[in-house]
Amino acid sequence: MTKKIAVVGVGGRTGTLFAYEMRNSAQILGVARHVQMDNIKDGKVLVARQGSKPTRFECDVIEEDAFTKETAPDFILLTTKNPVAPSVRYYYQRVQQENPPDLILSQNGVFAAEEARTELGRMFGSNAQRIRIIRVSLFNPVSMEKTAENTVISYFEPIRLAFGVAFGPDEIQDLRGLFLEAELEAEEIASENVKNMEFSKLFTNLLGMSSSSYGLTIEEGFADKKVFEEEIESLREYARTVKESGGRFLNLHQYPIRLYASLLSSLPLPLLSLFRKRIAKAIAKGRGGKEKGNIDEIDYYNGAVVRIGERFNVDTPVNRKICQTMKARG
Repeated sequence: MTKKIAVVGVGGRTGTLFAYEMRNSAQILGVARHVQMDNIKDGKVLVARQGSKPTRFECDVIEEDAFTKETAPDFILLTTKNPVAPSVRYYYQRVQQENPPDLILSQNGVFAAEEARTELGRMFGSNAQRIRIIRVSLFNPVSMEKTAENTVISYFEPIRLAFGVAFGPDEIQDLRGLFLEAELEAEEIASENVKNMEFSKLFTNLLGMSSSSYGLTIEEGFADKKVFEEEIESLREYARTVKESGGRFLNLHQYPIRLYASLLSSLPLPLLSLFRKRIAKAIAKGRGGKEKGNIDEIDYYNGAVVRIGERFNVDTPVNRKICQTMKARG
């Protein structure tokens, strides 16, 4: 039987990617705000895969307030930005039923699953334990370009992601099958390592945040010795918080994050500085030229490092400074 996935956030970057790429493996119901819904229906949202000619994005789509138990899916794939608690509350209140759908979260950061579990616990009590909360870490940079007429969502292929059950029944064969049928390169992570997957993905997200706080691209920032040193120290602070929390970094897909974290933490700054321009070029290339712009989610990037540090008594002055600077800019 075909699984039904409600993708919350179609018309945006991540929601459009998942709805488009999984359209042949599942029944997709897009959920969008009024403006995005109209744009999709009018053919004004386009998808460009790996530089190919943009094609019209199409899917069944409803407005947020039309989401009810009658439209309830097998999975709610929430692709909206952090924090997730308000969205979890909104959609699960609208599908109050004996067997609520499982939840897939694609947000960056390390708190989304915990926030969702707390919110579902308030709503469903002990029954919340029956809801699978599945974390997905997407490694493809996704860009959005708006013109007077259209919105173009672009990304490269293949789609690479890691996924695993954060909370709830530890069964994931159904989602694994959907990813496989959609021809996504999906690496399954054991439940006990899902938090480490989140830690690892956040490491990649933090690269370039210091440069961005100065209004610089990552290549411009790494070219400046002072900014580069701040970049490295922010990552070292993060590595210390992960270690003190009992976590560790994982190597995911072609990204040897554990090795990178080890090298950046152990090699002397003067030695690393010799290669800073090469490092910046490699990162920029891997991101397809997409620069950091996460001012509105800074609390879930460098702010997360600060929160974890406070929880485990690790000083994080550089990450605190970056967070404060980004908020002042916003």
